[in-house]
Amino acid sequence: MTLQNMFTVKTVTEKKKLWTCPKCKRKFERQGQSHSCRPYPLALHFERKPEGKVLYDQLRQAMKKELGSFKVESLHCCIHFVSTFTFAAVKIFKTKIRVDFSLSQLIKNDRITQFTQMSAHRWLYGVDVMNEDDIDQELLAWLRQAHNK
Repeated sequence: MTLQNMFTVKTVTEKKKLWTCPKCKRKFERQGQSHSCRPYPLALHFERKPEGKVLYDQLRQAMKKELGSFKVESLHCCIHFVSTFTFAAVKIFKTKIRVDFSLSQLIKNDRITQFTQMSAHRWLYGVDVMNEDDIDQELLAWLRQAHNK
């Protein structure tokens, strides 16, 4: 590896060409990406879940501060956070939220409430956020890694 290759950094302006689903207009890195074309009103995720809504808002604000801009896609299953790919998903519960993200390394941490090995080098993690203190630098670092893939 040359010194030049070691220090090559992609800039934000170097955007990937994304495939746009002709039906729902969502954008994906892979052409023909399997997905749901059924949008779901964001507000419905929060019905009768006021504590979950507060935690979601706190997480989203902390992520915007940490990661900058990203897109929010509301689907029936959950709320996706998207750059050029879905890097995290949030499920809203009455008194908590669950944050799902995937990384290329195995994490052993008591905060991980569920994990699944998706492939030889990819794991899907779930972390329950019960209060604002759970939205800390550790969680944000995992989300940053997922965002940066």
